[in-house]
Amino acid sequence: IIGYEKTLGKWIPKDWARKELTSFSKTEIYQVVFEKIDPAISNHVRASVLKKIKKIFQMAVDEGLLSKNPAQGISVQVSQNEQKVLNSEEAQKLLQAAKSSGHRFYPIFAMALFSGMRSGEMYALKWSDIDLEAGLIAVTKQWTSKDGVTNTKTRENRVVPISEDLRKLLLELKNQRGNQSEFVLPHLREWTNGEQAEVLREFCKVIGITSIKFHDLRATFITNMLSQGVPLVTVMSIVGHRKMATTDVYVRLAGVNVKGATEKL
Repeated sequence: IIGYEKTLGKWIPKDWARKELTSFSKTEIYQVVFEKIDPAISNHVRASVLKKIKKIFQMAVDEGLLSKNPAQGISVQVSQNEQKVLNSEEAQKLLQAAKSSGHRFYPIFAMALFSGMRSGEMYALKWSDIDLEAGLIAVTKQWTSKDGVTNTKTRENRVVPISEDLRKLLLELKNQRGNQSEFVLPHLREWTNGEQAEVLREFCKVIGITSIKFHDLRATFITNMLSQGVPLVTVMSIVGHRKMATTDVYVRLAGVNVKGATEKL
């Protein structure tokens, strides 16, 4: 609610609060989003404003106050964010530096790089989800600050195979935390508050490697598997991608679709 109030209070005309809901036209909304809002702002901000405007009108439709959403059909083209990944040397340097310095996020960084799990999935991971004998992790839930523990993002369960590196990490964590908590990883304050990306970026700068977002650890895992020749359908199953278009982004990052093409020149 606070987020909506701040965004709409800043960008939409003040007289909108006094207008009848049924008096709004698509043209009027379009003019506000594309002409009246400061032209210097990014399309990401513009898209966020439009999303909230659409949501407000959709609430009115759902409540039976409007027959249709006047903002429907308006869209803002936003360029795709550049996805970054660590190469194998950088990933190794990250883990070595984090472990040797006793960085509080070391087990979380390592789990992300060895399993490709999403942040919320790792946060919700319990020892009961891990079968070391079978060498599998059952991914059945995630945690979000909004909803707490819920189904995974795709609402589908999956299993992640445990590599030798991941097995060593889990055994270390078991020895350290096995009797202290049902959760595999420590629920650090920054992680709970959604500040893990800032922590990772800052550490990357300190040790002199590519500055990446937290989600890019998962991207690094995916591109590493693809570059090692793991079949696309297997990668999709492990990381929980339902659509091939989602994984295609990582195929391009890994360069596996063009590898060797220039040898024919």
